[in-house]
Amino acid sequence: MVKQNTSERILDVTQELIQSRGYSAISFNDIAEKVGIKKPSIMHHYPSKAALGVAVVDRYRKTFAAMFDNILSEHKLPAKKILDIYFSPYLNLSENKEKVCLCGALAGEYRALPEELRGEITRFFDDSKKWLVTILELGKDAAEFGFDGEPEVVASLMLDTLQGSLMISRATSNKNHVHETIESLKSELGL
Repeated sequence: MVKQNTSERILDVTQELIQSRGYSAISFNDIAEKVGIKKPSIMHHYPSKAALGVAVVDRYRKTFAAMFDNILSEHKLPAKKILDIYFSPYLNLSENKEKVCLCGALAGEYRALPEELRGEITRFFDDSKKWLVTILELGKDAAEFGFDGEPEVVASLMLDTLQGSLMISRATSNKNHVHETIESLKSELGL
């Protein structure tokens, strides 16, 4: 049981450090210091930095996948409410000027990352777009959303805008930037 807790703490600290500093700017020593363990303890759970990065992104992606797949499979909430749930992590991150989306932070370093980590990041963005497409289709079918264009194109524009908005919010220390961006996106959907 202790190993599981240590492993989860390692993942938590690594995620926090990547979101605030970036993947290239952290080391096992940084992580060990924050967790309060020795570097070999990390290597016991994650034999390489790439394996640790993959585990962090995999957990992040699966957390969102479980939430959205559950919400979308139930078809009980209106599309507007599901969209608000989709936006909530962006709003939460905008409250902390030190952190951005984990995969957004990693995307900035994409070409310098190990191939297996790049695959996880791509899966996260593919999943994120898929959820948005589904939400947009639900909203359009229920006449909740009024937008022109194909849901896939609108979803790409929204995802790109949200990720960029987080980066700009961090760079300008403007906590309202993401909120204003989301309100503009909603307006474009006729909300």
